[in-house]
Amino acid sequence: MKIILATPVYPPEIGGPATYTKELALRLRDAHEVVIVAYASTSERIPGTTLFTVSKRRPLPLRLLKYAFTLFRASRGADVLYVQNAIAAGLPAILVGMARRIPVVLKFVGDEAWERASQERRTKKPLEAFLARPDGGWRTYLRMRIQRFVLRRADAVTTPSAYLGEAICRTYGIFKGRLHTNYNAAEKPETVPFFSPVVPRQIVVTARLVEWKGIDGVIRATARLAKEFPDVRLLIAGDGPEEERLKKLAAELGLQKQVTFLGRVSRAETWHLRKTSEVYVLNSTYEGLPHTALTSFAAEIPVVATDIPGTNEAVYHEKSGLLVPAGDEVALAGAIARLFGDPALRARLVAGAKEILAEKFSWETHLRTLDTLF
Repeated sequence: MKIILATPVYPPEIGGPATYTKELALRLRDAHEVVIVAYASTSERIPGTTLFTVSKRRPLPLRLLKYAFTLFRASRGADVLYVQNAIAAGLPAILVGMARRIPVVLKFVGDEAWERASQERRTKKPLEAFLARPDGGWRTYLRMRIQRFVLRRADAVTTPSAYLGEAICRTYGIFKGRLHTNYNAAEKPETVPFFSPVVPRQIVVTARLVEWKGIDGVIRATARLAKEFPDVRLLIAGDGPEEERLKKLAAELGLQKQVTFLGRVSRAETWHLRKTSEVYVLNSTYEGLPHTALTSFAAEIPVVATDIPGTNEAVYHEKSGLLVPAGDEVALAGAIARLFGDPALRARLVAGAKEILAEKFSWETHLRTLDTLF
């Protein structure tokens, strides 16, 4: 088959869709002709695949037009378009699919109308409340209309969690027969060419610095931990619109020595950070299903995460991680401190996470579902 992978982000950028596209291409390229069409200003080449890129530096309308034209050109003779986003890549893909009569499979990992409204500070609602009563003005209305148009015209829609699938079914009226849960698979483990020991009481977070990732809560939890563990360190990898506010918060709490902002880092560096840290923290108030938790499972670092839908389909309390209530910085600090002081618990959670990966989040299972859809 000739498979087109259409994505809004692509390595060296970090993030779920970028990592996933690369990993999937590596696994499909031997059996299929793989063509990647990505928004990217810089890009990695994957041997055995064809890559088309559209610069992110263009104004939005020109960017969409250029992407649609590039996708149309790349999709000549294609058997299926597999799209990683409902608006920036999804809308052009639906239009190209209609024009060329190529089926479209859409992977829906998050509601962009809600994400954008949150980033633009047009809403403070969690996802489900927002979907029930959207706010944010005409921008939200337009984004939701585009998503409805795309979701209803895709030949199949996959979500990385049952929770997210149910949410978009209610909101956008998708026929349930076209909706499929396909759990993400963990990325391939990196091989680090040198040994680096785990740094005691080092916490790591890798994320886009956006409000719903709860990085401010991790910083406040670190301030609490510093009273008991003066040598505690928090490493934050990623960039985004919240970066300056978070740096200001760390300074206000007197954590200049404890908190380090690393900016955007490579996939290999995020793996190294996990392998040399004692705890990985995911403090989100929303996740479709956190790919970053699966990466942490594979890297054998214990995870503390918020007990929210999507995340709790992967992180099982006391088995593959520790779960705490969203927004509870006292509980978050307590869970991290518990892991600092209990090597046996850390080992048990790492072992449990590896079992969950093998049972539920393997590439074999994920690819089998995709193969059926394609």
